[in-house]
Amino acid sequence: MWNRSSQAVTAALLLVLNAGTAAAQTGEITQLPPLGGSASLAFGINDAGEVVGEAEMADGSVHAVLWVGGVPTDLGAIDGNSSAWSINNSGQIVGWSDAGASPRTAMLWEGGGWTDLGADMNAVGSSVGWDINDNGLVAGQAAITGGFSKGFVWNGPGTGFAGGTVPGYNGGANKGVNDSGVVVGHGFFFGDPDTAMMGVPDGRGGYDAQEIGPSGYTFSIAHSINNAGTIIGLANLTNGPWTAAVFTLDRDNPVVLLGSLPGFENSEAYDINEAGVIVGSTLDDDFVMDPRAWVYFDGAMHDLNDFLAPDQTEWDVLVSAQSINDAGDIAGFGWNSGGELAGFVMTGVVPSPCNADLDGNGEVNTQDFLAFLNLWVVQDSRADWNGDGSINTQDVLRYLNDWAACR
Repeated sequence: MWNRSSQAVTAALLLVLNAGTAAAQTGEITQLPPLGGSASLAFGINDAGEVVGEAEMADGSVHAVLWVGGVPTDLGAIDGNSSAWSINNSGQIVGWSDAGASPRTAMLWEGGGWTDLGADMNAVGSSVGWDINDNGLVAGQAAITGGFSKGFVWNGPGTGFAGGTVPGYNGGANKGVNDSGVVVGHGFFFGDPDTAMMGVPDGRGGYDAQEIGPSGYTFSIAHSINNAGTIIGLANLTNGPWTAAVFTLDRDNPVVLLGSLPGFENSEAYDINEAGVIVGSTLDDDFVMDPRAWVYFDGAMHDLNDFLAPDQTEWDVLVSAQSINDAGDIAGFGWNSGGELAGFVMTGVVPSPCNADLDGNGEVNTQDFLAFLNLWVVQDSRADWNGDGSINTQDVLRYLNDWAACR
């Protein structure tokens, strides 16, 4: 179905990029097998290293799939094809499925079963779940009140509602959500380019949505937001190339463009982890060069292909990095040496961050420890070092371990 010789490349693969500066180290890469067919795509990874995406079946259909330790499990479909886009740290998975005579419907897979989110929300037409946070809040797009699909949030049966798209826009989507429930995505007026948007819970069960796409840019899309509130995606200035971007929410400097790999004009950022490491893909205007995946850290964009071992023979080119977890493990897909699209997980590429450097001066010393104690004494949320929702002695012990490991 996705054989390279046929060039049957879907919209998800219209991302073309080139080699960057050679990397000093190599990463470990695992190819993710299909479900009886010949191809697979990886879209999401959680902190346990569990990966989701889609894989070809023996009959040529495509099903949502979960890989654990590289072993695939068919998540099934209501009818026909399905795909999984995101998995949280509790193992909840969201995506879409064909639904008989109906269009594609947003899906939630958990505990060996599934929930048709589109049907639960009484959505009209197609819907999709793009992301899910660690609290089980789903972000996606659906036409709940008629018209074009707009951003939705869902947190249990009967709770789905349209939110995150700025009122007045014809359509939109929520592409990412963090653990605070902040959603990011984009909206559009019919016939006009998209504008990046953010929706913040209003404390009354709804969302306050706002444009975050900078004025003067032809279009912009937000794809992901981490728990620190850093938003990434893409934007293009006037009629120039579109470029991977960080949306700063600063009125005077609303976007930071990350550039592209050498020889390429365009780039797109898809995911960001808690350390601020970003992954994505690039393409050139002429669609001549093969797509390549990239990872952005230490202030530079690195071609993932440069991290492949020189003697590796399983891969032709890694074309897209779709997701990154807090350990720095990267999930994506590329062309393998057999000419098929294949999902992958690459590890050992991103340097381990030292999050105990609280003052950000590049050194871990007594001043950082005192800074943590000050946060802990006043019960600042940043002192919840183990992330369990409580600030107590366990957080001090966890911070001490990290502090000592960084010295």
